[in-house]
Amino acid sequence: MCDCSAKKNDKKEIPKTVTLFEKCRKPYRAGKNIELYSTNDGLNDKKQEIQFLQKESYDAVCCNSLQQLSLSECSSDSTRLYKFVSPRTIRYYGDEEEEEKPLPFIYKPCMTLPDEVEKEPDIEHTLAIIKPESMIYRRQIEQRIYEEGFEICQTRWLQLTPEQASDFYSDHYGQAWFAHLIAYISSTPIIVFVLAKHHAIHDWRFIMGPMKIAEARLYFPDSLRARYGIRGEDFKNAVHGSSTRENAEKEIHFFFPETVIEPLLVGQSLIEYLWETINPILTEGLTLCCKLKPADPLLWLAHWLILNNPNKPRLPEDLALIPT
Repeated sequence: MCDCSAKKNDKKEIPKTVTLFEKCRKPYRAGKNIELYSTNDGLNDKKQEIQFLQKESYDAVCCNSLQQLSLSECSSDSTRLYKFVSPRTIRYYGDEEEEEKPLPFIYKPCMTLPDEVEKEPDIEHTLAIIKPESMIYRRQIEQRIYEEGFEICQTRWLQLTPEQASDFYSDHYGQAWFAHLIAYISSTPIIVFVLAKHHAIHDWRFIMGPMKIAEARLYFPDSLRARYGIRGEDFKNAVHGSSTRENAEKEIHFFFPETVIEPLLVGQSLIEYLWETINPILTEGLTLCCKLKPADPLLWLAHWLILNNPNKPRLPEDLALIPT
């Protein structure tokens, strides 16, 4: 039997939503203040906090507005029905708390397709010049070039005229030392190289060192300018190198007008190029050479390749066979 006082009214009551808990020390937060949940024997345990909240009260739910039930009173009246409401359906916004706002959606930039990404060439070309004061060390400089993994594609030994030197160093026009530079670079012969390597421009400028000899000897004592440069005027710094790809192409064409700058193929790309481009035309020429059996097979094959070169416009046979 229950010890609670009997009720005069035995009528059926409408199901109510009741909250059974101890006095709240903090405002209610959905899903955070529930420690344990048990339907069997958890009503009398002081450590358990079970929140029963009515679904209709969405506007403001505060602990002071919730009805407390004394522990001495009975909570098992057979005529009363209880409705359990999930606390996750209720949100509490205190006086100092603001309504939760959804995080802004961050739009990422569109990803480019792999075909649209411009691939860097496997091999770069750059121009290198051994200046007049370093001509006596040309063998040591060439040895250093090979040691650093460069390939020398073109070499030219020449002496510039003042006009040619002015055209080549036109970017420095207006400097106070421009006239001295032109007179110095055109005074004696120089050696010009076309170097090829992966990241050739960056690597060659690193090997050269800073433009000023004092800085090169202080911070990069192993550089070419630190070893072979002359202290004094900055333009007497042993070697020259292109600064960018555009400058490299421009400078290479200045000394080698007929040179076609193309990336050198290595590895699998080289094998694919040979099979797709070289082997078909070469096989056709060799097969025809074996059938005709000319007196000079090598000369015949050379003329045939000139006439059937797929990369150049076709020439009439009488023009192609003219000796050059």
